[in-house]
Amino acid sequence: MSGIWERARASRTLRGRDSFGSRDITSNGDRSSRTVRLGRVQPQAPSNRTIYCNDREANLPVRYKGNSISTTKYNVLTFLPKGLFEQFRRVANLYFLMISILSTTPISPVHPITNVVPLSLVLLVSLIKEAFEDWKRFQNDKSINNAPVDVLQDQKWETIPWKKLQVGDLVRVKQDGFFPADLLFLASSNPDGVCYIETANLDGETNLKIRKALERTWDYFLPEKAAEFKGEIQCEQPNNSLYTFTGNLIIENQTLPLSPNQILLRGCSLRNTEYIVGTVLFTGHETKVMMNSMNVPSKRSTLERKLDKLILALFGCLFFMCLIGAIGSGVFINRKYYYLGLSGDVEDQFNPNNRFVVTILTMFTLITLYSTDHPYFSFTYPLRQNGSATAIREKGFNFDDARLMRGAWRNETNPEFCKGADTVIYERLAYGNEDIKRITREHLEQFGSAGLRTLCLAYRELSSELYEKWNEKFILAKSSLREREKKLDEVAELIEKELVLIGCTAIEDKLQEGVPSCIETLSRAGIKIWVLTGDKMETAINIAYACNLINNDMKQFFISSDTDAVREVEDKGDPVEISRFMRDLVKKDLERCLEEAQHFFHTVTGPKLALVIDGKCLMYALDPNLRVNLLKLSLNCASVVCCRVSPLQKAQVTSLVKKGARKITLSIGDGANDVSMIQAAHVGVGISGLEGMQAVMASDFTLLNFAFSLVYFLFMVITYFFTRILLLRWTQFWFTFQTGFSGQRFYDDWFQSLYNVIFTALPVIIVGLFDKDISASLSKQNPELYKEGIRNMFFKWRVVAVWAFFSFYQSLVFYYFTAAASHNGQNSSGKTFGLWDVSTMAFTCVVVTVNLRLLMACNSITKWHSLSISGSILAWFLFIFIYSAVMTPYDRQVSSFR
Repeated sequence: MSGIWERARASRTLRGRDSFGSRDITSNGDRSSRTVRLGRVQPQAPSNRTIYCNDREANLPVRYKGNSISTTKYNVLTFLPKGLFEQFRRVANLYFLMISILSTTPISPVHPITNVVPLSLVLLVSLIKEAFEDWKRFQNDKSINNAPVDVLQDQKWETIPWKKLQVGDLVRVKQDGFFPADLLFLASSNPDGVCYIETANLDGETNLKIRKALERTWDYFLPEKAAEFKGEIQCEQPNNSLYTFTGNLIIENQTLPLSPNQILLRGCSLRNTEYIVGTVLFTGHETKVMMNSMNVPSKRSTLERKLDKLILALFGCLFFMCLIGAIGSGVFINRKYYYLGLSGDVEDQFNPNNRFVVTILTMFTLITLYSTDHPYFSFTYPLRQNGSATAIREKGFNFDDARLMRGAWRNETNPEFCKGADTVIYERLAYGNEDIKRITREHLEQFGSAGLRTLCLAYRELSSELYEKWNEKFILAKSSLREREKKLDEVAELIEKELVLIGCTAIEDKLQEGVPSCIETLSRAGIKIWVLTGDKMETAINIAYACNLINNDMKQFFISSDTDAVREVEDKGDPVEISRFMRDLVKKDLERCLEEAQHFFHTVTGPKLALVIDGKCLMYALDPNLRVNLLKLSLNCASVVCCRVSPLQKAQVTSLVKKGARKITLSIGDGANDVSMIQAAHVGVGISGLEGMQAVMASDFTLLNFAFSLVYFLFMVITYFFTRILLLRWTQFWFTFQTGFSGQRFYDDWFQSLYNVIFTALPVIIVGLFDKDISASLSKQNPELYKEGIRNMFFKWRVVAVWAFFSFYQSLVFYYFTAAASHNGQNSSGKTFGLWDVSTMAFTCVVVTVNLRLLMACNSITKWHSLSISGSILAWFLFIFIYSAVMTPYDRQVSSFR
């Protein structure tokens, strides 16, 4: 009898076969579904559910969720309230909402349109942007929900959209198609019940994986035969564990155990198989891939939070001006000034008998006057490329052997093969054959030094009697619903011994060209890089070495569940004891590593530190009682590698650093398994590549190539953006002293409305886009320069104060120079200069100065700088020429300016 067995621990994979077909048991990552709440991550608690196959009426009372999904941030009812809430989280928008309301009152000296139009424009543009992004998500959801799938109805395959799929339906998926839900694999077009799937959307791996249906269900691939299938499935409730599944299939009074080897998860695709037939287990948001996803978050950058503080400081300065003006109004108001016309009944705002009311109302008047301008408007390839077969070194193994490469081993007599890591295979080898053991070890060392991924192969001759006895125990173990993993391990130990070594294999896991140098450059720039991967520990370490994240000069800390002590406790099968032991083990490892790390950290010549932790240990390390030590240890390390982690754990680790350490996080991913991580970070970067567009759709920014993702940002213009507003407000403030603090406006409403929109907007944008203090090539050669941005050297309150002082000084010069120069001035008609003439001259000085001042602050001047600045100044003169021509004398403030 022929077959292969497979068994997985953290560092090995073995194969086995029973009378129902081959079986894969993978214990990748976490066997339990227990998770730690971090941010929006929700724990999942598995229980049991019963599914009646090919019987919608029987499943109807349970009311299983539909297969339609939605990843949008808004819907028709929540778009306006939620969208406006997001916009008014910004300090500037909230402030100007209040100013717009005040401008509609009788005490406002300006027309409401002056405040309402800019605010409305900002909100409209922002909401359109939000709507467009959510519309793209909706269109993507719509295309997925309406994708066609073949469902068995009336003994024939009918094509329906994914969203109409229900739990228990029998479906047919064709080659290169995606599985529409989590399916139980029943039959395949291949005669041996095998299919090949690609799981790149789940774990990022592009290599194909084998799934094999139970031999009892192989015949249900034709619609006539499939219509007779009336099985009952008893399985766990939906949960987010990608690598585990427990359940039984009851068919014709026979109970057949189910394992992850018979499960086809949504998001995976069918490869090298004409079609498969399966029954739906979990649908829609209850599928494992969707339970590993997160809701679309509302992100606010650190820069935006700094802008809020700067806006508050700006508003505080304006409030101080208003307070002085209001107090001055209350003091100045007096009936003795006959020209004020206060002899009779007057409005409350100008009633000398109630100076307190005058002060309060003037305060509101000045606030609306000083706040009429809105301050601001709001990897082409995957990282890894598998090496080709021609790059494999043939040492100790014949890859041209037809028994291996063409599947002829299936016809061999009792060919019981197994494969696994060298540490696992060698301890199970029979005595003798020392020469091949020694030679293979030498080859393994050579391959390992070259950074190749290695695997050992062995076999054992089994008699039919021995296999039959073992297979009986194996069937009993795999049929158990309690402690199944423990019993399977015990049975596997009975046969996984006295193996004969065949040899070893090695394959290059090649990185894209330029990735190691790019990562090294980022590290030199002061950016800490963490690797969060679904690969096993050996593979993750090899990748880290290839990326220059880890080297032999580092002190490396390993926290792994692949130890004899852990296996011994797991063999006992007590979940409570396993959980307690793992928690204590992880706690001790964290404390030990943290103590050593702090010792090295305080030494001058100590080595750099690196941490490697697997997914099972990470689950316990993220416990609220242990996560603090994990965070401290990780922050002391130059590199951190988390292997065998699920998409949900990637998001948890990102949230831990983001919220626990209050560090700026940036996540880069190229597959659907990276979506949660991308959404959890402050900045999410998706790489458009071979693993689909899910990462791109969920990201804040998109790159075509990982190796060329260095960007230089300039923040000088932000400070300048606000100081130019102060310059305009200071000149209005000096005018207040000359008008008895009455709240009289100095500038025309249109001057103030267009100041930020036309006369000074374009130069700021051009400087932000094109100005740079060093060239791109020089910045790449010296990435240490980027540390200036990390240390916040260009965005400090001292810098803001210096710019604010210049605006104060310049406003004094502009106002009193124009006022003094116009004191005895006359226009062409012989009239003395009025308020219109003086304010226009002062505004001209402001527009010209702020544009030229920006030009002086530039590190480099291009034609775009010159065109934008000269164009803005020219736009002001063109506007005032046309505006003066179309206005009548009655529209203009012609009062004498004294």
